[in-house]
Amino acid sequence: MNFFDIKQEIISFSKIIGIDLIGFAKAQPFFKEYDFLLERKRKGLISPFEEEDLEKRCFPEKIMNGVRTIIVFAVSYLNYYNSSLLFTENNIEVNNKRGIISKYACILDYHLVLKGKLSKIALFIKNNFNANAMVFVDTGSLLERAAAKRAGIGYIGQNTCLFTKEFGSYVFLGEILTDLELPEDEQAESLCTGCGRCIKACPTGALYEPFKINPFKCLSYITQSKNVITDKEIIHAFGNRLFGCDTCQDVCPNNRKENLIIKNHGDFLLDNNIPLDPLYILNIKNKEFEGYFGKTPIAWRGRNVLRRNALIVMANTGQLKEVNKEILLDLSELVRKQAEVLFK
Repeated sequence: MNFFDIKQEIISFSKIIGIDLIGFAKAQPFFKEYDFLLERKRKGLISPFEEEDLEKRCFPEKIMNGVRTIIVFAVSYLNYYNSSLLFTENNIEVNNKRGIISKYACILDYHLVLKGKLSKIALFIKNNFNANAMVFVDTGSLLERAAAKRAGIGYIGQNTCLFTKEFGSYVFLGEILTDLELPEDEQAESLCTGCGRCIKACPTGALYEPFKINPFKCLSYITQSKNVITDKEIIHAFGNRLFGCDTCQDVCPNNRKENLIIKNHGDFLLDNNIPLDPLYILNIKNKEFEGYFGKTPIAWRGRNVLRRNALIVMANTGQLKEVNKEILLDLSELVRKQAEVLFK
């Protein structure tokens, strides 16, 4: 079997188990991205969620000896429920008594779903083609968006997200490194017009230039942090965000719902829609948290991060008077100190 046939076998198997897009790229170093990351590091813009070893991120050979090909996989995560959760200005203002959660976070944890699928594909490669294969799903040790761009999955928008023609930027990415020498795909045409809507809409100015982001000002990062939020401008910018932020994605013309394919993958659907009432979330018990959020990406940050966010949302939406002052004696130091800031 030649390498073109092997590539097609991998594509066919991937489609069977629910992968939407598959691309193949040479496992060559990412020299341009390496220089870009060095600049970010000098400016102190590498977040704790990222791999600190820049060579490991940009030189695939540092991760896997003898690697020849990067196979990139994309799965759409939009469904009929989360596609209605919009972080546009009108939605934030009109429905601000109710909280809002990022689309990726109100479904089954993609790490589990995508890693399971890619593990099956890696085993398929090993068993059928006697090749080595390593799976990566948001591990931080590989530049997944750069790899996806190189593999023809999509293009990078001004908001730094990877966009696909079919599903917009609402996709999860995963990669397999293999020592198989497989034919590479052509890069996708960029559909980014440079309109700058994402940059203008960013609530905190985290997108300080096209294609450049300060993660420490990004609400997607801040709502996941375990710090007390004291900056009044950041607190106000939270709006009614309970976890994550999709603003820079939702305002993009290339993410208009009517132009996208909504796959509604059953793999990601939860048994129940998660609660968005900030008062309920503020008072949520461990068992309830586990029941609603235990299988979502929110779980790894913990109950009290979500409660901290709910407290900020209540302050922003004029509901702080409904909060019992006993919150100042809360067992969680994070929640207790955030309450002290807000009740001043």
